[in-house]
Amino acid sequence: MTLVIKNKLSNKTGNEIIHFFNKYANLVTSPLPKSTEQGRRFMDNMNQPNLDYQKTCIITYNNIEYYLYHLNLINCINNILTIPDIMQNFALNFENLEVII
Repeated sequence: MTLVIKNKLSNKTGNEIIHFFNKYANLVTSPLPKSTEQGRRFMDNMNQPNLDYQKTCIITYNNIEYYLYHLNLINCINNILTIPDIMQNFALNFENLEVII
């Protein structure tokens, strides 16, 4: 969705990107929304304060400063947990299998 919004792509182009990804990703369930319109609504409802990138100067070389743009890890976890149906993707049970060689 960031690709679609940042480049101001049309809904038709966004839908083609989603279709292309779903066709070649070989995933059981797609992590992408069903349509660009649905994805735009999802992005509009996200908590924007937690999505602010921090800018950190990592090196100065030949009088040019190079920056790393990053998110705070706690904010990333917070954003993930605000997704309504996220629990269906968690592995809550596991089996302890013994490997015999």
